[in-house]
Amino acid sequence: MDSYRQEMQNIKKILKENPKGMTVTDISRKIKINRNSVAKYLDIMRISGQVEMITFGPAKVFFPSKRIHISNLINFTSDYILVIDKNLKITMINDSFLEFLNSQRKDIIGDTINASILKFLKENLDLSLAINEAIEGKGYTKEINFEMHGDDLYFKIKIIPTTFNDGKHGVSLIIKNKTDRMVIENALRESNKNFHGIMEKISKDKK
Repeated sequence: MDSYRQEMQNIKKILKENPKGMTVTDISRKIKINRNSVAKYLDIMRISGQVEMITFGPAKVFFPSKRIHISNLINFTSDYILVIDKNLKITMINDSFLEFLNSQRKDIIGDTINASILKFLKENLDLSLAINEAIEGKGYTKEINFEMHGDDLYFKIKIIPTTFNDGKHGVSLIIKNKTDRMVIENALRESNKNFHGIMEKISKDKK
């Protein structure tokens, strides 16, 4: 496995040094690995977004990927994102979620979701079951509300089956905090109710 990872790292390094692109044969000669192995590695790297390919006639030319790595991409959203492996250990968490939890990444990564500070998840039986089912490939969406530090919170949670680069299964949780929106909607409903109550009272008084 170490040899496999090292060879893929060598391919990425060579492609970065040759941004105009290289064929499978070019790479094979440069890093002295047989062509079939290089082709296999490139297929894996292309599927996982590590390299890009353009076809010129019969030749396939590979380039270093210009995509943003997922670990960076998830920090561009205000949604809370959590990724766990099949053993329910947290492997990734984005900045927005860390800020909400007022926690450090080092205190979360590697912890199991059931032992972590994510109290609202571990106490919700439906979500716990859904996470386990997602590892088997079944997705799930649920809206929940709960109390934390004396405040009512409203979340919409998507639980998505996930496959890592090594082929192992895990789960991604995308959590939208709808608290502000729900507070406004509840306030408007209450205001509407009060307004209609006042209008009814005025109407009765006129009679």
